Amino acid sequence: MLFFLCILLLAVAIGGWPVIVRYVARFFPRMRLYPASTWLPILAGILMVVSTQLPIIHISGETTTFQQHFVGGGMYAACLYLYGKQLFGWRIPWLIDPLALFAWVSALGVANKLSEFALLKLGVAHIYTGDAYWDLLANTLGGFVGYLLLFKFVHVAKDKG
Repeated sequence: MLFFLCILLLAVAIGGWPVIVRYVARFFPRMRLYPASTWLPILAGILMVVSTQLPIIHISGETTTFQQHFVGGGMYAACLYLYGKQLFGWRIPWLIDPLALFAWVSALGVANKLSEFALLKLGVAHIYTGDAYWDLLANTLGGFVGYLLLFKFVHVAKDKG
């Protein structure tokens, strides 16, 4: 129950990014923000919550959270990546864009693994870490699949708006 409440709290915080970023930007007058799809961070928060309720996929008996990392890690990261690109007006060449996405998804995946390690060593949670490689693979695959799916929606929304 505590795990789900933490995920829900984090999802609400991520969904509130459009409001938080606009508020913080007032203290940095030189920061330029561009119009961005507010539904992207909201979708990221929803994906995080939904990922905890997906059925468990066992791959060769080596992984227990592949689906959570694919949806709640990779696709979540893709939403935030596209939101950041829009919000800060980043114009990234198409050859560099997949590398930047990979770096973003990898950074979030490693941060997640480090937080799991800290919780484990502090005795706060009992987390199985033997599937870390599978989790990082799921994050990466989910990031690229999410990006490809969302990229079309973001451009369609931009063309209509």
